Amino acid sequence: MDGRAVDQAVRELVRPALKDVGFDRFAGRSAWRRHGQTVDLVVFRSFTTYLASSVGCTTFSFAVTAGVFYQCTAATDNSRPKDHELTFRFELGKSLPQPYFRPHGREETSDRPDVWYVLPDGSNLVDCVNDARHAICTAGLPLIDRFTQAPDAYRALLTETSRNTEFGGAGVTMPGAPDSPRWRDTTLAIGHLVTENPRRDMWNAPVLDHAKT
Repeated sequence: MDGRAVDQAVRELVRPALKDVGFDRFAGRSAWRRHGQTVDLVVFRSFTTYLASSVGCTTFSFAVTAGVFYQCTAATDNSRPKDHELTFRFELGKSLPQPYFRPHGREETSDRPDVWYVLPDGSNLVDCVNDARHAICTAGLPLIDRFTQAPDAYRALLTETSRNTEFGGAGVTMPGAPDSPRWRDTTLAIGHLVTENPRRDMWNAPVLDHAKT
């Protein structure tokens, strides 16, 4: 087995579901969908030999990131943002139990929610990709749809912090810690799409009180 088998499985099992909800640009294991102010991304991330050894999985294994990129946060138009450029990033969690991981230097095996472990012979590849598709449809797309709406994204910036990925759910990475330079810049940029004076909301943001406790 090689990485092309994973590519083919993603194309055959996941791409049709994304096309059904408006994703219309594809390259490798990435898919994009554009709205007026935002670009949505779903990407299957692979592992180099070094990273696979560190995580304790095969190089055929993968993680799935979804997210939303706000054009107003960048100096130039970006129609195909990479996962590290996303304004809001969602790391999806699997539903399959896979206690196969053996990170470098450890004897015992373990599991983790954010990586689908594809066995060396590829015998569980279809199960992994189908489960990832389920995670995209039930957790990733609802988060994308929510954060694509500027009022909802703005409200989240004022009230929510990042959270870790869990089995059967999704982790959310917000743009910077509350009151960090990136958080302030992003909140102002998106806030101006929603209200005339976002600075007033920022000064009184509940998330700032939460960060101090």
